[in-house]
Amino acid sequence: MEKALKFGIIFLLVASVFSLPKDLQELIHFILIALFGILAYNSHVEANIKGLGFYIALVILYQPFVLIPLEPIIFKVINGLVALFIVFTLLKPVTKINKVLD
Repeated sequence: MEKALKFGIIFLLVASVFSLPKDLQELIHFILIALFGILAYNSHVEANIKGLGFYIALVILYQPFVLIPLEPIIFKVINGLVALFIVFTLLKPVTKINKVLD
C-alpha cells in the first residue's frame, strides 16, 4: 500500500510541475497533504522518526491554507526534488521491520 501511495505522490508532484489552474493546484495540495499524512502515520507505526519528521514537514509545506511566499519556479524545483526523494525511498531496500508489516 505504501508503494502505491508513493507512486500517487510522484504522479501528482510531476503533474504539478506543469502549468495548471490555481483550483487544480489547490486540489493537488489537499490530496498531497492527505497522502503525506498517511505516510507520516506509517512512519510513526514503524518507529521511523526521520521519516515522520520529513513527512510532517512536507504536510506543512504543501498545506493550502496559509500560502508560503515562494516564486513559482522555486516551488517547481522543490516539487522535483521531493519527487526524486520519494523515488529514492521506493528504490531503497526493504528493512526487516517493513517485511514484518507487509
